[in-house]
Amino acid sequence: MDEAGQLWVGHFDENPIGIRRWSATGRPTWMSDDAYIPGLFDCYALNVSGTTAWACPYTDFPLVEIRPDRRERPVRVWENQVRGARAVAVHGERVAFYGGYGEAQDRLAHGEMVGTSVEQTVVGLLTMPDGSVVGRRRVVGRGSRIYVQAEPFTEWGVFDLSS
Repeated sequence: MDEAGQLWVGHFDENPIGIRRWSATGRPTWMSDDAYIPGLFDCYALNVSGTTAWACPYTDFPLVEIRPDRRERPVRVWENQVRGARAVAVHGERVAFYGGYGEAQDRLAHGEMVGTSVEQTVVGLLTMPDGSVVGRRRVVGRGSRIYVQAEPFTEWGVFDLSS
């Protein structure tokens, strides 16, 4: 939910519905149908900050900024080389992607939005405070933060891109 009380949903499993926003009363207020978002079949990562949504959809994995209330260019797209991220955090022109395929499941990739692409700056692994791998987890991106809840799913850890 964004700060205006609107609900954002990124559909998955090769669902043609894409990304949608609904009002607090359940009225659709934005749909990705007419927006040019390359390769939007699954929404792997969705982050809502203020009234802006950020997404990283399968198959092309671009970084997508969605501001439906901005008349000029409500959707902006940056080409991105990070594949399979499950969460995204954004702070100014900086971005962090968490997750990926196979050995990259605990990858934390930092980047900068430059022109029309995200340029990777640092890639590492996110670990637990004791240095162990995260293992089974739930992840959520919200603003500049990525929240990680590892099994047994009793507490959340936080990575903050703004600090």
